[in-house]
Amino acid sequence: MSDKPAPAQPKRSRVVILSAFQDYRTPKRASIHQVAHALAQDGCDVSFISTRFSLISKKKGDSRLFLWDQANAWHKVDGVNCYLWRTPLHPFATNNAVADAVMAKLFPLFARLPNADIDGAFQAADYIVIESSVAAIFIDRIKRLNPTAKIIYYATDRLDTVGAHPYVRRHLVKNARHIDHVCLRSTKMVSDFLWAKDRLYRAEFGIDPADFETVGPSPYTAQRNAVAVGSMLFDESFFHAVAPQFPDVHFHVIGCGKSFKGPDNVFVHKEMPFRATLPYIKHASIGIAPYRLAPGVEYLAESSLKLGQYEYLQIPAVCPDFAVGANPFRAGYVSNDPASMIAATEKALALAGQVPARHFSTWTEVADRVLRPENYPDARIVAD
Repeated sequence: MSDKPAPAQPKRSRVVILSAFQDYRTPKRASIHQVAHALAQDGCDVSFISTRFSLISKKKGDSRLFLWDQANAWHKVDGVNCYLWRTPLHPFATNNAVADAVMAKLFPLFARLPNADIDGAFQAADYIVIESSVAAIFIDRIKRLNPTAKIIYYATDRLDTVGAHPYVRRHLVKNARHIDHVCLRSTKMVSDFLWAKDRLYRAEFGIDPADFETVGPSPYTAQRNAVAVGSMLFDESFFHAVAPQFPDVHFHVIGCGKSFKGPDNVFVHKEMPFRATLPYIKHASIGIAPYRLAPGVEYLAESSLKLGQYEYLQIPAVCPDFAVGANPFRAGYVSNDPASMIAATEKALALAGQVPARHFSTWTEVADRVLRPENYPDARIVAD
């Protein structure tokens, strides 16, 4: 028997993902879920911390409410350590100048609330990925607890577009020196991050082909079907305007974050697991991204996950003109213009069956770019 010691196992990178809106265990899959899953599959020790969850969340119909009784404790799911931090209350944007001024004083108090579980995760981490928006208020706390951790700001959305409180941007810029690099989903966000122009990288969304290999049969009964997936900036007026003009088309709305009564050929489905949405997309005639107009939404032309999934499954899309970009298989319409919406839907239906296949990076590649973008020369963004 050899007396040689067993070779040392390589140290697992410890990654904390911090979000103010998402929990890894929700049925829907935003890009931050995919990045967390990819990192865990790649051998990292991943902790996914979800914040900004309180009694106020019950009034707002938060998608994490089914986890209410599991809050404030660690749970392991798919190799990811999950923690939902529930507090009595949490600050938020009110869109009222006076109320927002009051809220601005509450954000720093909220960011200092004691939590030994979260602080322990911060202290042990090698990398801490902060998803865009309110989670940024914890940057100085993270740096104080762990001066050597690499802090990454993962900008999946613009703060103005998602309606973040002005305090969040002020805090982000104030603590810019603590952020090692910023990963943008779209180069159209660059103007928001000139304070980090020497540390800007691009990490687009990805596709894991295995997720799409066994999509399953069509769930539809009609010959022509349109599908809309997701809740971001959801504009239900699109369906009121368009559906009556296409009585032979069934419009399926999945996980839009609200319940509404549309025309008879509109079918509203609750949020469902990511893979359960795929038969609806694959077998649809067209996909719809009914974004409403908001400040700075042009970046969605490059960053929209649903539009990327529609393209991967080779169905044409209908979306506002600001989300079309250079894609010839997206039919754009003018926001709040019913005639334009109807014309775009007609155009998209005429393109059904003509969308060519396109290659996308895998989520493993995207996740590695988020942590180590310096290894990818094409990821660097040069800002003026």
